[in-house]
Amino acid sequence: MKTKPIRKNRFKKKRAVRRSLLKARAVYTARVLLGVLALVAASGGFIFTYDYFTQSGHFRARRIEVTGQQRLSRQQVMEIAGVGTRSNILAVNLTTTRRRLLAHPWIAEATVSREIPSVLRFHVREEKPLALLEMDDGRHFVINTAGWVFKRADGSDPGGLPRVQGLDHTDLPVPGRPSTKAFKIVMSLFRLAGKTGSAPPFSDIRRIRVDREIGATIYLGENDRMVKLGFGRYPEKLKALEAVMARVGSDSRLARYRVIDLFDINRIVVTLASAGLSGSDHEEV
Repeated sequence: MKTKPIRKNRFKKKRAVRRSLLKARAVYTARVLLGVLALVAASGGFIFTYDYFTQSGHFRARRIEVTGQQRLSRQQVMEIAGVGTRSNILAVNLTTTRRRLLAHPWIAEATVSREIPSVLRFHVREEKPLALLEMDDGRHFVINTAGWVFKRADGSDPGGLPRVQGLDHTDLPVPGRPSTKAFKIVMSLFRLAGKTGSAPPFSDIRRIRVDREIGATIYLGENDRMVKLGFGRYPEKLKALEAVMARVGSDSRLARYRVIDLFDINRIVVTLASAGLSGSDHEEV
């Protein structure tokens, strides 16, 4: 008598596999939940710790050092930075605070640092104004000693800045673009006048006017005495002007000069102020 082969219970095996999968999923889900709970707890701990340190009076800014300012006051620098004696030094974002300082037109460079537990340090380098650019459309700009526009002119600017006339907006310096001929003339004359012992000294310059057809003219002193320079050879022409000014200082008649014409360095003409109805006198030197 033949016996039938015993068949394996495939359904029982499938049930075991399903139970194993469910168990694995449950374990995975539990681990994920535990991870999320741990992350939430850690985040809460970090937030609590951050709030504690950034609000603690122990880290209050008891000393704020501000250096490098000349035009701006210590209080103005602090206000621009957005800090005060009640600020918590750990709550001050150093990068953001530095950017806030650099956004001010008079601040060229700034560094911000702190010293635990209660010191904030600010060092600024202010812009050095060179001249006032007077545009034909009525808008005026202030340039620094490097020749860059750093602000629109307003009533808060220092008085006595020499004025530059005859330029238009195409002459304004732009990073990555060569300076125009007219702007190069202006900067060249300012640099030459800024040298020790130069004639004219920088402090005597009231205006520089650039005409695209006849070149540069410098206006000196309160009486706007003119020095006509034309185009090119400015170092030589200003050297010749030194000799002319030396003669002016020793000759009382030449002291009445109104115009010094240096267009042709080989033929310097001094025009004297009119002494009467006869008109101006001319002296070739």
